[in-house]
Amino acid sequence: MPWYAIKTHQDFRAEQQLRPLVEDLLFPTREVRLESGQRRTRAVIPRVLFIRTTEENALQLEHNGRLHPELSVPFWIYRYPTDSRIQEISEESIRLLRLLTAEDTTRCEIFTKKDFKEGQQVRVTGGPFAGYQGTVTRVKKDRHVIVKIEGICLIMLPFIHPDLLEKI
Repeated sequence: MPWYAIKTHQDFRAEQQLRPLVEDLLFPTREVRLESGQRRTRAVIPRVLFIRTTEENALQLEHNGRLHPELSVPFWIYRYPTDSRIQEISEESIRLLRLLTAEDTTRCEIFTKKDFKEGQQVRVTGGPFAGYQGTVTRVKKDRHVIVKIEGICLIMLPFIHPDLLEKI
């Protein structure tokens, strides 16, 4: 069964309403501490959720939300830029999102004696991110590996030891 990314202005409410209507739902969140000391739950990717369901069900839920916004949260399914077909999200991309939104992750920084240059394509060869490909990018003067989920977002991987990276 395919995954689809949806966009809504009411992500927490959409999660509650859609969870019983789809096979699976991924809504990555994290706890943040406000300046006041209070803790609050925030979306990792604001206003975006991922649903696993049939194409027919996804389209029907989208239609119902637009037709009856008083009963259901309106949302829009991401579509391919070249036509109006809804865009499937690969299982590999969903696994990566799940890995990256786990509680124990940290920023990805490449500390290395090897010469990974900005813009260089790399592949992770070991560990939980094995097989993923990304681009070396400078963020705040440090090198990171950025993985693109086509048409949805870019993800900065947690720390990857340079011995687990290979140039493509």
